Amino acid sequence: MNQTEITKLVTFIEENLRASPSSGLPFVDSRSFRTRLLSKQNHVVFGRRGSGKTTLISSTKEPSTHLDIYLNLEDFKDITFPNIVIYVLHEMFNLLNDQISNMYPWYKFSVRSFNRRRRIKSVCTKLSNLLHEPDQETQEVSTQESRERELSGSMKSHGGSSGGGIKGSKKTQIKRSLPKSKIEYLKIELTTYKKLLTSLSSLFPKKPIFLLLDDFYFVPKSTQPDLLDYFHRLTKGTELFLKVATIRHRSKLYRRESERYVGVELSHDIFEVDMDYSLDNFDDLQNFMRKLLETAIEQSKSNIVVDDIFAGEGFSQLCLASGGVPRDFLSLFVTLANKAVATGSRIGKVDVTDAAISNIGSKLESMKKDSGSEDAILEDYISKIKRFVYTDKRTNAFLIAKEDLESDSQAKQAIRELVDLRLVHLVDHNTSKAASDGRRYEGYILDIGLYDNPRPRSFTQIEPGQRDDKARKDELRAAPLLDIRIFQQPIESLQKDKTNSKSKPKQLELSFQ
Repeated sequence: MNQTEITKLVTFIEENLRASPSSGLPFVDSRSFRTRLLSKQNHVVFGRRGSGKTTLISSTKEPSTHLDIYLNLEDFKDITFPNIVIYVLHEMFNLLNDQISNMYPWYKFSVRSFNRRRRIKSVCTKLSNLLHEPDQETQEVSTQESRERELSGSMKSHGGSSGGGIKGSKKTQIKRSLPKSKIEYLKIELTTYKKLLTSLSSLFPKKPIFLLLDDFYFVPKSTQPDLLDYFHRLTKGTELFLKVATIRHRSKLYRRESERYVGVELSHDIFEVDMDYSLDNFDDLQNFMRKLLETAIEQSKSNIVVDDIFAGEGFSQLCLASGGVPRDFLSLFVTLANKAVATGSRIGKVDVTDAAISNIGSKLESMKKDSGSEDAILEDYISKIKRFVYTDKRTNAFLIAKEDLESDSQAKQAIRELVDLRLVHLVDHNTSKAASDGRRYEGYILDIGLYDNPRPRSFTQIEPGQRDDKARKDELRAAPLLDIRIFQQPIESLQKDKTNSKSKPKQLELSFQ
């Protein structure tokens, strides 16, 4: 094993682990996602943290074919509705203005571009002023109305008199109370913004505008449908298309109201791109991770063969520990490779498990960051799952009856979010139990980082995709059945609330897509 070449590879990965305008690993497009995103259609890209959402949407930049307007919504996560709409509109038009400036610099003066930029400036000024106004208020408006009336009588003039009336006027002060709302103003101005977008498109013939909204899940769930609803309206009849990147179960794409819905509906208003690799197709996952690592080796110009770095089941265990998330795979690889350089030994299965256990703290911190006020509930759920599966049953796999999940919306939402947070992993979305009882189940495994030590005793690790000679997943089908009623017990972490309130525990906000 060439330690110098491994160090070169590790340095390259560390410098490019997170996508940014100046760095990032090339996107490994094994499923033709990039081609789909380049089409003139609205898309939402689903993927867990570290799955490569930002890398994917960044890879679509093709100045010759379309305009990219990239916004990271983490920057606006503390802004309330409707101000967040104003901020996004303001940034979008400003960035479009920059695009015009690049295409029509001062020495290529164009009357059309000058007029468009002037209109953009006017719109942005109004939006900036609107930010400083209350979301909703009642304004007192005073007006004067004049009434004309004829005054009877006669008027003497030089040389005689004339009869008839004199016309006069009376002014009356009238006060009215008029409601003023930011969102109503934005709705009224929607036509203005559409016309501006259409006029801007004429400067870039045959080039659609892609509005890339990254890290959408940082926007509060209660606000997400309204934000999408407004910008979806803006896309209708224009060359603007939405490309939204988010975590599936931290997102709420639409909200049902009495006779309508607010937001966007999958497969109708917006089409999904699912980046997540589930562990139920473990062979495909391993092939992808190998290609990812080989791409990094090629880019770093390191003279290494993947199989020379790993020993035994080391590579397979690293794929399992990653849960199908590329950044987790590469981050763990960096830790393991540094250790391999120091010791001169190859990466084995126990090494991977040990590194994953050491890394669990960062995943739990991510859970607190991503789940906001719901982190106490999710902590309680994962604690109960681990106690039942790992401590009591001494395995890493468990089954949950599909009908039980459908009957308990909170448990279903919690399990889905724990998958998105990479603390449990789906290995089979539709299986039976051994011995079969006619019901259908979902199969999950715990994240390896939740193990107490790298060599657990009296412990059975079920590998995803394990099959017998008849292609049956009997080991998974024999996994313990998790009764979701354990989640209905009091949530211990919430009972320590400072106010000692006896109110019901906070419910997870459900996502509808």
